[in-house]
Amino acid sequence: MQNKKAKEAKRRWEKLCRSIAQKRNPFAEMSKEQVIKELRRTREKLWEEKLASRT
Repeated sequence: MQNKKAKEAKRRWEKLCRSIAQKRNPFAEMSKEQVIKELRRTREKLWEEKLASRT
């Protein structure tokens, strides 16, 4: 049973890795400053959503 689960997990992991490898990096064409700005914007959005879910 464990062996079956391990094989299934490995298969799913490999599928995920292939999927990620095929996708383009969203930060590929950005400068360092643009990447930082975008990450901050995303962090801010997630933080607001997290706080909104608490009220």
